Amino acid sequence: MRSLLRFLKDNTGNFAVLTGILTVPLLLTLGLATDYARGVSARSHMQELADATALALAASGEQNSTKLRDLAEDFVEANESKARVDNVSISELKTTESSIDLFLKGQIRTNFMKLAGIYTVDVRASALAERAVTGSVEVALVLDNTWSMSEVGPTGVTKIATLKTAAQSLVTELMNNKKASVRIGIVPYADYVNVGTKYRGSSWLSVPDDYVVPAVAATCTTSTTKSVCTAYAPTYPCTKTVDGVVEPATCGGGCTQSTTQTVPPYQVCSGGSSKKTYSWYGCVGSRMNSDSRLHDGRPADTYPGYVETSQKCLNPIVPLTDNLQTLTSAISAMVINIGSYKPYTYIPAGLIWGQNVLSQSEPLNQGKAYDPKNKLPRKVAVLMTDGENTLRFRNSDGRHIQPSSNATTAKGEIKKTNDDTKAICDYMKANKIEIYTVAFMVTDPDAKQLLENCATDASHYYDASDPAKLLAAFSGIAQSLAQVRLAR
Repeated sequence: MRSLLRFLKDNTGNFAVLTGILTVPLLLTLGLATDYARGVSARSHMQELADATALALAASGEQNSTKLRDLAEDFVEANESKARVDNVSISELKTTESSIDLFLKGQIRTNFMKLAGIYTVDVRASALAERAVTGSVEVALVLDNTWSMSEVGPTGVTKIATLKTAAQSLVTELMNNKKASVRIGIVPYADYVNVGTKYRGSSWLSVPDDYVVPAVAATCTTSTTKSVCTAYAPTYPCTKTVDGVVEPATCGGGCTQSTTQTVPPYQVCSGGSSKKTYSWYGCVGSRMNSDSRLHDGRPADTYPGYVETSQKCLNPIVPLTDNLQTLTSAISAMVINIGSYKPYTYIPAGLIWGQNVLSQSEPLNQGKAYDPKNKLPRKVAVLMTDGENTLRFRNSDGRHIQPSSNATTAKGEIKKTNDDTKAICDYMKANKIEIYTVAFMVTDPDAKQLLENCATDASHYYDASDPAKLLAAFSGIAQSLAQVRLAR
């Protein structure tokens, strides 16, 4: 026992030396653990910062890459924690119309790793945020294809060409998320809507049979005298207005003096006509029973179809589809006249067929049932026009005709058309359909007010006073329908 005590006493210094030697790596280990914990905290903060910045940029709706980078730098500076990471900067920012791909880098200063010559450690994080439509969405694009869309804008491009560009971009962006259920229908409207001849014979449609009126021979007699004009009124340049479009014309030139002269015998014919073939080209008017033209509540009430000697409506509507090629082709093919047929504006026709596109009931029944919360599916109508209503409804045959030549009477008739427009908008909103309206270079304040009142709310109304603003309006609609999410 005494020998053991002497041994321990003699080795006390050795234990002290050994403890000192073991303390150095222990402290280094603790130091490394501290630096590691700070690194984990820094990486966590950097990832949170990258995620939040990418989401903020995607939600901003901004498309300009320079402005997006400025926004990103401001957001990072405002939200970084210098206590957790130093020198945070954007190493790379990739942007598209539908995505934000952000890369951040920063550093942490070491406390104990510097003993090994490591003074800073790099910390990196990245995030990919996407703007895309999610869930189930049904959209009806109700697009003005009237003759006034032939006007050339300030950039030298016609209104219809600008609309095609805007609509193409909209449908492409809405359908860029392949995981979402997005279906879109297109209603090109003017004075009438073309439903497509494939629906002939449907229970909701009443179309007369095609028919031919044979030629009728004229009744002719022989005459030896003729009234000959000897003086004409002077002609002068003037204008005429077709659906709000002012076109050049020539006025005057009428006969002011004539005389009857004896001439060699010639045939004077009256009456008679050439052969005329009447066919249905898909053109339909408005329902005539009570107020059924304003809603889809009575599907048994039929739409009147009209047989004509030539086509008096434009391209057919496109029912709900998820085929992008079908939609873009239909938009590219939109026209604002067929030969001499230059259509006027009757907005109720476009609106009610936008309703029909989204409805589950006939005449078109591709739409899903209405959701009281408008989520499953989310039903959306986009109404675009470049002017005011210029036609009125005729109850006797469902046609849309020009108003009275009497200014006072015409004003009341157009007011009734505007009232019908509002009634259809109200009906759509009562079914929880979300309505966006776009006034494209519209100058009439009453027409603008009608469109603003039709929209779901003020944020759903766009006053696009020039082509650039029309493109921005359609882009804004696409972005508001898209939801921002992190994809990485």
